[in-house]
Amino acid sequence: MNSQAPGRLKLRNSIAVLIWLATAIVLSLVSPGTSSAQGKESVETTSSPALQVFPKDVTLWRTRNTQRLVVIHKPNAGLERDVTNLSRFSIANPTVARVDAFGRLEALQAGKTVVKVEFGGSTQQAAVRVEDSGEDMAPTFSRDVESILTMSGCNGSNCHGGVKGKGGFKLSLNGAYPREDYRWIVEGGTYRVLTDQDSGPKVPRIDLQNPAQSLLLMKPTAALPHGGGERFPPDSAEYETLLSWIRGGAPYGGEDEQAGRIEGIEVFPSQAVLEPGGRRQLLITALLSNGRREDITDKVLYLSNNADLVKVDSKGAVEAVMPGETAVLVRAPSYSAVATIGVISNRVARYPEVAPRNFIDEHVFAKLRKFQIVPSELSADAEFLRRVCLDVTGTLPPPNRVREFLEDRDPKKREKLLEVLLQSPEYVDYWTFRYGDLFRVALHPAGGIPKFSQSYWEWLRNAIAQNEPYDLIARERIAAQGYEGASRHYLPILQPPLPEDAVAEEVRVFLGRRIDCAQCHDHPFENWAQDQFWGMAAFFQRLTFFWFLEVGTDALVLDDPGGYSRRGNMGRVIHPRSKKEIQPTFPDGTVLTREQARDPRLALARWMTAQPEFAETAVNRMWGHFFGRGIVDPVDDFRSTNPPTHPELLKALAEDFRANKHDLKHLIRRIVNSRTYQLASAANETNRSDRTNYSRRVPRPLDAEVLLDAISQVAGVPEVFGLPSGGRAPAGTRAINLKEPDMYPSQFLEVHGRPSRQMVPERNAQPNLRQALHRLAGATYTEKLSSQNGRVDRLLKGEGSYREIVEEFYLAALSRHPSPRESLDLTGALRDAEVQHGSKRRAVEDFLWALLNSQEFTNY
Repeated sequence: MNSQAPGRLKLRNSIAVLIWLATAIVLSLVSPGTSSAQGKESVETTSSPALQVFPKDVTLWRTRNTQRLVVIHKPNAGLERDVTNLSRFSIANPTVARVDAFGRLEALQAGKTVVKVEFGGSTQQAAVRVEDSGEDMAPTFSRDVESILTMSGCNGSNCHGGVKGKGGFKLSLNGAYPREDYRWIVEGGTYRVLTDQDSGPKVPRIDLQNPAQSLLLMKPTAALPHGGGERFPPDSAEYETLLSWIRGGAPYGGEDEQAGRIEGIEVFPSQAVLEPGGRRQLLITALLSNGRREDITDKVLYLSNNADLVKVDSKGAVEAVMPGETAVLVRAPSYSAVATIGVISNRVARYPEVAPRNFIDEHVFAKLRKFQIVPSELSADAEFLRRVCLDVTGTLPPPNRVREFLEDRDPKKREKLLEVLLQSPEYVDYWTFRYGDLFRVALHPAGGIPKFSQSYWEWLRNAIAQNEPYDLIARERIAAQGYEGASRHYLPILQPPLPEDAVAEEVRVFLGRRIDCAQCHDHPFENWAQDQFWGMAAFFQRLTFFWFLEVGTDALVLDDPGGYSRRGNMGRVIHPRSKKEIQPTFPDGTVLTREQARDPRLALARWMTAQPEFAETAVNRMWGHFFGRGIVDPVDDFRSTNPPTHPELLKALAEDFRANKHDLKHLIRRIVNSRTYQLASAANETNRSDRTNYSRRVPRPLDAEVLLDAISQVAGVPEVFGLPSGGRAPAGTRAINLKEPDMYPSQFLEVHGRPSRQMVPERNAQPNLRQALHRLAGATYTEKLSSQNGRVDRLLKGEGSYREIVEEFYLAALSRHPSPRESLDLTGALRDAEVQHGSKRRAVEDFLWALLNSQEFTNY
């Protein structure tokens, strides 16, 4: 502990604590609190009819096809209400189709007709067309059998779709691999993780001689003991379909284009808002390979992400329980979709008009209006200034720049400020640091040789400085070969990375998916097969390097045409279960062409950056930086059970990013110039608990490196970064400028969560006891605040008044002027402290200590 600590602790336990409390009180006046939901008021109206029927046009393309109708009523002021069960249905030509009392249409013969819907004195119509396709189609395995297994939960991760299956019976998760499911059902057999050999006799799940005695029927109907209980009764449509399929010889069936393969599903509505006790029917539509659409609402599985908020039954009827927001996941064989359901107990009587600035605001504000959340007011200039400087450059604006900005009356000054920041050297410093984190630029990940890590860092910094397109940066990183630059990423100590480790990292960084689990078996929760994982790992099978001269001097990274790699055996990748050699294969099963095989990692890099997931991951990471959470959060955990808060916004951002050639600065402009980004942090009565809809700025802690640089900047005392060997980083080096951060030990950075970069970092900004102790007695505070060459010393030598000192530190630390109340209270407290302890310096030092520990400084 610093020698000054005992005396300073004693002082802080007296008048300094009083100053700290006073500061906290007055700072709370500008910290996130409550503001009124103000703005230009207008009664919510809608240009659409109060009564609507969905779908408006129905095509049934074979006899006995069905289609649910949903009837929605929305008054001029009020929430949409599902009135399907309260409506009256009639059909103009009952020979073409029939409709029951619940709005379910069934095709009878080819022709056209109209369904009339009546509710509360209002009438709507839906056009119906039936296209008779001829004979009834026999059940198919991939469509009909897999649908039954999916909707019954049989192929879920907690049942037969788990890694090892259950009860000796294995299915692919969510019917992702129907041919494998067919083999297990028809031939029998068990799945084992490390071998493809069965451990015992094969037991088929069907009996062609006695179809009704098939295990596929006896188990789910509970005619035989079944751990999953009864999944459907013997008199159900599911039972009849399976029995018919087995009686027909249990064929797998060809890819019948007449029947059409499912190539995607849609859920209607994708968003809905209900009051507690309200109900809403979901409609699920399959998009077929023959261009048709088919209602499969009764043939899918529904799962609520939070049944305490929203319940959903097996037919897609959603019931609101209590206020909140959650998602209903819909699973069809190989595909899934999500409906976001909000439950509100209080409506905003007069919702204010909030003008959007760009498409980001249009998406965000549309959802806020629908969910009856009023966005906060636009942030004040001071709040915006500090926020944007830290977000774009990781640096606080100096007091003179703060004064200039606050006094500027130019209505375009925020846009102009952003352009200045984007062209500044601080921008290059900061984003080199940010992507250095993501790309793991550090000493030990680059082989423990400074020459290598510095070359890697310089490649990244040059790419940021030249604003290279992000897809180009990604391709260079993935496909890197040679002696320097991005190739140093593949230089861990002694040996190149294993193919399985390399591919898992590249997919996580650039596609936002965590596929590590598929290394040993099919992914237990997502549609990533073990075969897909090893097919992609094989792109790295020839990755190797050669040392030149003496060890530690230089190394060449390349894909050795001779096949030598860390694995040896001519660079072969062997599947751990089948024990067969794997060739580089894209996830869709496409193998490399002869031309692509000359540079397999380049082929992989081009494929990855061409995927829609690449742009979505990039914009989601950037969104997470500016808003403290991703549209998908965590930002690299895209999966069906972790849906985006704003899926259409994510798509729009990704499309805009691609259309503008993956320009990172363009993406930053889009985000920062939106009103959504510039909202104030003060809450109103409707958005106080909102953490996912971006209705206000949610303050968050500064990252360790940025916080240390900010303390050093406000105190006017640069941090000195020393090496264990006794050397030092160049004078004036900031924490975000360290080329090899793992070379420089720092207690402050460690206790505030600096990652080691040994793996893709996940920062933890949660406060802890070590941080509290460091703030009380750590050298960062005790030495910087008492330095003879710091800002305190300069202000005291300038004989500034307490009012001027408070003003200067507020501008330096908080980027704003103190309020009159703050200025009055703090100058009085400082005078009292000076009188009590006989030291103006101590009074000012402890005021600064309190300021640097306030939430307004440590958060932004």
